[in-house]
Order: sequence, then C-alpha cells, then structure tokens
Amino acid sequence: MRSIRTNLVLWLIGASAAVTVAVLAATYLLAQRQLGRVLDAELRQIAQAVHLRENWAEEGTIRVARDNFLFTVRAYDERGRVFFETLLPSHPFDAPRTQRAGFSNVDAAGADWRVYTHITPEGVVQVAQPESLRNALARDLSLRMSLPVLLLIPLLALLTAWVLGRGLAPIALTSRRVSDRDAARLDPLPIDDVPQELAPLVEQINGLLRRLSDSLDGQRRFFADAAHELRSPVAALALQAQIAARAQAPAERAAAHRELAQGIERAGRLVQQLLDLARLGPGVRGEAPAQLDVARLAREVVGSHAAQAESQGVDLGADAPRAAMVTGAPTEIRSLIVNLVDNSLRYAPGGSDVTVAVRAVGGAVEIEVADAGPGIPPEERGRVLERFQRAAGDATSGTGLGLPIAKAVAERHGGSISLADAHPGRHPPGLSVRVVLSADGGPASAGARAGDFTAA
Repeated sequence: MRSIRTNLVLWLIGASAAVTVAVLAATYLLAQRQLGRVLDAELRQIAQAVHLRENWAEEGTIRVARDNFLFTVRAYDERGRVFFETLLPSHPFDAPRTQRAGFSNVDAAGADWRVYTHITPEGVVQVAQPESLRNALARDLSLRMSLPVLLLIPLLALLTAWVLGRGLAPIALTSRRVSDRDAARLDPLPIDDVPQELAPLVEQINGLLRRLSDSLDGQRRFFADAAHELRSPVAALALQAQIAARAQAPAERAAAHRELAQGIERAGRLVQQLLDLARLGPGVRGEAPAQLDVARLAREVVGSHAAQAESQGVDLGADAPRAAMVTGAPTEIRSLIVNLVDNSLRYAPGGSDVTVAVRAVGGAVEIEVADAGPGIPPEERGRVLERFQRAAGDATSGTGLGLPIAKAVAERHGGSISLADAHPGRHPPGLSVRVVLSADGGPASAGARAGDFTAA
C-alpha cells in the first residue's frame, strides 16, 4: 500500500534535488561569466602595466611565475623578437605572435588560452591565461556559493516530513473514527474539526453510514414483521394438526386435513414471498439480465392461474397480442406478474373479470392488471405498497407482500408502479395496477408513463 506521506516527501525531495542541480548549473555558468570578466580585466591591466623600455634589459629573458601567479606574460617587437617571457611551469604557452590588439581565444600546446594583446610603439605585450584554470576557479566559486543550498536539502527533507505529519494528522484521526464504527455504532462522524479538503470525504462517509443504518433498520423491521407474520400461520397449523389428530369421524378428519392443507399452502406462499422480497433487497445480486418477451410471460402466468380463476368463477384473460421486449431478470418479472394476478384473484368477486394487459409504448413496456374488486382508497394507496401493510378493513387472507414485491421488481428494473381505479364511477371501482418498465432495463422514458396506459 502506497503512503501519501512517503510519496509527498519523495516528490518534494526529488523536486528539490532537480532545482538544486539547476541552481548549481546556473551558478556555475554565472560564476564563469562573472569571473571571466574579472580575469579579462586583470589581463588588460597586466598588459598595460608592462613598460618595455624598463623590462627589455636583456633580450630573451625567461622568468618563472610564482605559484599563485596565474598568467603568462610575453613581450616582443614587430619582427617577433622576444624581449622577455614569464612562464607557468605546468602550462606551456606557445601561441603565434600576433600584431592584432584585443582579446582572443587560441589553442597552444593542446590547451585553450585566453589572450589579451597590447600594442605599444615600443613593442607588443601578450598576457595569457589557461581556460582550464578559469574553469577550475569557476567551479570552486560556484561550489562555495551553492554549499548552503546543498546543506539545506536534508534540513528541508526533515522539515517536509514534519510538516506533512502535522498536515496529514486529520486523515489519521478520521481513519481512527471510521475504524471505531461497527454495526452497533453508525452515528455520523463529527465534521466540525475536519479540514476543508477532507470535508467532502467525511460527508460521503456519513452518507454511507446513514444508508447502512437505514438498511440495517429495514432488515430488522423486516425480520420482526416476518416473525410476526409467520407466528400466526404456524400457530394455526399446530392447532389444525391437533384438531385432525383428535377427530373421530372420517368427515371431521377429512375437513381438518383440508384445513391443514390450506394452512400449509398459505404458509408456503408466505415463505416464498418473504424469500422473493429478501432477494430483491438492496445489495443483493440478482440473476443475469436477458432479453425477454413480457407479453408471452403474461400469457404463461394467466394460463397457470386459469384453474384457480375458474374455481372462483372469475374470467381471467390476457390482452397481450404483440411481443413486448425488455432486458431484465426473467424470474423477477414473472414474480411481478404472478403477485399482481394472485392479488387480483384474491379480491375479484365471482362472475367478474381480471385482465392482464401488456403493451409496448415508445421505449417502455407497460403492464396493467385490472380487477372488479373493492379497490383501494386513494389515501391508502401509498401505504399498501409498503411491506406487511394492507388496506383498512381488509378481511381477506393475505400477507401484504404482493404489491411490495411488484414495486421492488419494478424499481430494480428502473421502472415505476401506480395504483388507480379500474372502473371510475362504478361501485365497486376495482383496482388497476400499472407497471412501466424500460425496454433496456434503465429508467422508463417520460413519454411512456403509467398514466398513458388505458385500462382494459
């Protein structure tokens, strides 16, 4: 795992080193230029200070320069006759004698020299200096000038590490606060003493903690409601089993067994609905989406419920003549239609109709299940879409999970669900449940809302 502090220290040290190298190079070039000007001035002064009449006492005189003298001086006349010459032992000078005054750069004995030539009526004076000596002086001068900068690098590294430690302390504090949280403690992190740069991250973490808290609260409520709903069927099954065991007459025993079978069927349906609802919870991965024909699926569900509808005297039909393709989970969408059909058959009176209609409208597919039952008052339609909630005064057997399952499937596929009167103005008005699913599995388009669907 990479450390932000280590990365910042390394980057700062690397940047400082690069800047230091650039400063050293610039210092060397500047020192070389400035030193060249000073030494050029010395060359000129030395050449102008030589008086030939006083120094040509003996032709061809050779003088050896002192150790700290860094110049070679040579004097000659217009015919090239040397009056005297001052030599540097370690740097032999054998440049051609010239009659051109001023500065020049010459190559003598394999070395570069800086030469100043001074011409007088009595003769010519040349003062020369090796470029290697100039460069050595420039290097020494630039090193002395850059030494404080080099000493500052380790101090800067230590100071940077200390400053970063102080600056990143809020991150460590926030990390400890997050590590203290668990399923039993999901309260928001304090944000009063958080730096401005860290505040968005803390706010996002608080949002995640709120969502986790809401999810856990929902699960706890779900388990509590499920336990409450299962308690009654289990108690009823136990009672019916006792009645069947105590029955003496064959007719009483058969009736008890029928009641027991019906109770087992209701309990099994409740368990199946609880499992379906649990699979549709947030964070639960569903089956892989696939292209499916909702119209064909609706016809299959209607066919599978035909016997139940006939036994109740209800005319169950499908109005799905054309294909209506969506991308989604086949099992979940089948569960949606099954729950809506089962809910309508539960409330539809004998001799009435229940119609399942499927139509493709624009980029969406609309599903409507309409019955002629008592319907749901408008003020209670939002409540019955919640788990284990039923309309006031509802005496039919049920768990209050059918519509919530349909809602969860619709929302999982980016769709929506709405409730309305199937037959406005009539009594009873019946119930129309409309579901809009996007054809590509995303949010349904605005041009294909449930309100655009005419009831069958």
